[in-house]
Amino acid sequence: NLPDALRLGAAMQVAQVDGHTWAITTRGFNISTANKMQVLMDGRSLYTPLFSGVFWDVQQTFLPDIEQIEIIRGPGATLWGANAVNGVINIRSKTAEETQGWLFYGGGGIEETGFAGLRYGGQSGDTFYRAYIMHQSRDSLTVEGDGDAGDETEITQGGFRIDSKLNMDDNVTLQGDAYIGRFAQLNAGDIKVDGENVIGRWTRTLGNDSSLTLQSYFDRTHRLIPNLFEEHRDTFDIELQHHFRSGPNDIVYGADYRLSADDIGNLGPLLAFIPDNKIVHLISVYAQDEWHIIPEKFSLTAGSKFEYNSFSGFEVQPSGRFLWLPADGQTVWGAISRAVRTPTRIDQNLIAPNPSTGQPAFLAPNPDFESEELVAYELGYRIKPSNTLSFDLSVYYNDYDNLRSVEPQRPTGMPILLGNMATARSYGGTLETKWRIADWWRVDGSVSFLHITFARGTGSGDSNPGVSEGNDPSWNSILHSAIDLPHHVQFDSYLRYVSALPDPATPAYLELDLRVGWSPIKNVELAIVGRNLLHDSHPEFSGQPFTYEVGRSVFGTIKWSF
Repeated sequence: NLPDALRLGAAMQVAQVDGHTWAITTRGFNISTANKMQVLMDGRSLYTPLFSGVFWDVQQTFLPDIEQIEIIRGPGATLWGANAVNGVINIRSKTAEETQGWLFYGGGGIEETGFAGLRYGGQSGDTFYRAYIMHQSRDSLTVEGDGDAGDETEITQGGFRIDSKLNMDDNVTLQGDAYIGRFAQLNAGDIKVDGENVIGRWTRTLGNDSSLTLQSYFDRTHRLIPNLFEEHRDTFDIELQHHFRSGPNDIVYGADYRLSADDIGNLGPLLAFIPDNKIVHLISVYAQDEWHIIPEKFSLTAGSKFEYNSFSGFEVQPSGRFLWLPADGQTVWGAISRAVRTPTRIDQNLIAPNPSTGQPAFLAPNPDFESEELVAYELGYRIKPSNTLSFDLSVYYNDYDNLRSVEPQRPTGMPILLGNMATARSYGGTLETKWRIADWWRVDGSVSFLHITFARGTGSGDSNPGVSEGNDPSWNSILHSAIDLPHHVQFDSYLRYVSALPDPATPAYLELDLRVGWSPIKNVELAIVGRNLLHDSHPEFSGQPFTYEVGRSVFGTIKWSF
């Protein structure tokens, strides 16, 4: 699945919380509702205004059709918009022209109880199309102490894509997906999810270095968590972007409008969203100019996004960066950026317990909650001493303000409000390397360091600022080896290390994943995969009242294309 794939990215913090919940971010602030990463799939934003994060359990896709997962570490708000604070994940799929014919994959084993997918791609004149269906079932995790967590999962998804060349200059894409699934819970009823989305995109080539893109999508999601809440959400988005070159300037500008309407049924006594339905708007314009002052040697990039959102009003998110190539195979770059994490329904409209119980509020809504702010400073150096070896070093310093805090109300301390009276400073860096030892052996790896400190703002009553905003390792690293052996055999190994998490305390762990693949005949691939091989089970993210442990898994796969 996508979270497993994201583990391979340098400096990515990926932790499985339970059978269907993932904590995913980069550069800190990782929790099960991490809210400082912008995530897109083929131009469709996956973050929800419920908490400014991503429900990773429903972000499925037909993995063989993925062209690239682009990970941008650091702010990307100028082009990507609000919530692109610590980074951006941009998932792009192959065109229908690149996925012709039949493809089947399937497998199963320990923990991964069963998965399968079927895709067919065809052509009619200058129009290419494909359709797919896939299913995945996973066994439950274990609760610390060897108990069964009872959180097995299953999800089924299908979709299509059509790419049509109208003429030499115009291309049109129409694609969509639909899913349905259930996620079991320990001592509770099953979570039920379903949704659909459709995307339309028109691209016109205006010249060798100029293009115009118009994209629109509709996304409907539904999530039922028994005795807690039921959310229906409809999102509509339309964006126009123009990219062109003018002399030494490479310019992109555009505008976007998004409407998101929710209806939240407050089903249990624990919490409620007041009001229970809301329509929010996001309007933005942006422009960026990459100025090649000395071609092939030195360039400056400057731009900004100007946004209006229904939660906090008007926001400005500028950035500036330079790129210097001092010699062949060497690059020096730096950037200063401002980005914001806009308020959400949880920040402004959550109350606990549910007022229908008649109990006094422990947590009261705060409609004045404002955007969290970041000013980031980045510097990097890349060197390629030979055609087979490269190194990439990046460092950063982040200054956060207006962070979420928990504020008790005087004089009794009750109720508490979510406020903007915490600050944080963080610094860190990542060193990556890629080495082609031989034509048949490739090695790549990374090591990342992070230090973050939280503080109370003036007048804050938060006794432990930042404790609920992130639980991050100081160090994490990955080492990947890919070996092509004789007789069409592949051997891949992934060694992962994550240092201890501070609060809730989670032990450090070292894990090993192995894969052996074999192609006995053309277009057929068999593989055996072992994951988390160094421990019977271990926690990746501790929680209350239960800590779930990820177990060792071994499974077989088959992929056949024709």
